Amino acid sequence: MLMTGNAMAQNAEADIDQMMTDADALVVAIDVTTRCAVFDSSIDYLSPLEQVAAQIRLGEIVTAASQLIEDAPDRVAQMRAGAAARVCGNPELTPYMDFSRQIARDVVDIALVAWQTIDVPGCNYFADEDFMRAAERASTAAEQATIEGEANRIAYIEQRGAAWAEVFAGNCTNLGFEPVETLPGQIALALPTE
Repeated sequence: MLMTGNAMAQNAEADIDQMMTDADALVVAIDVTTRCAVFDSSIDYLSPLEQVAAQIRLGEIVTAASQLIEDAPDRVAQMRAGAAARVCGNPELTPYMDFSRQIARDVVDIALVAWQTIDVPGCNYFADEDFMRAAERASTAAEQATIEGEANRIAYIEQRGAAWAEVFAGNCTNLGFEPVETLPGQIALALPTE
């Protein structure tokens, strides 16, 4: 039993380390994109949609890490300070952008799978005109979306998308539900208008 407990502790520690490594990469990509993308074109920074999606995933990681690590907010603040010190256009930023772009693709695909079945007009919760237009764009994009990748990625995307669609369906008559604050809602608002 002791070895099993030690193995579980090592696995938990490895999971925490991986979460913090992922968080660091996302912080670098998000913060450097915000600071550099407008005036530097020497590397491929995140698009606005990718940046929103990466920020959503970073928020999920920080929330999960905060339950496991006492000083998670301090660690993220240190990550942000490290990202602020990075030089725009440095080719060493490319792996951070590539990783964050991959994570962003997952988040966007999850949202599009959810939007295949979300019915905003048929529900009672508050949604303003801007969100209604965004929901229409998201539904249209979802109809045209093709989820690609290995079977485990597709299963993960479909499972998470279905869970978000269920959140919307379960709150259809909840006037206090804020669809804008959800993963699908944020992605809908971030989708390009053209």
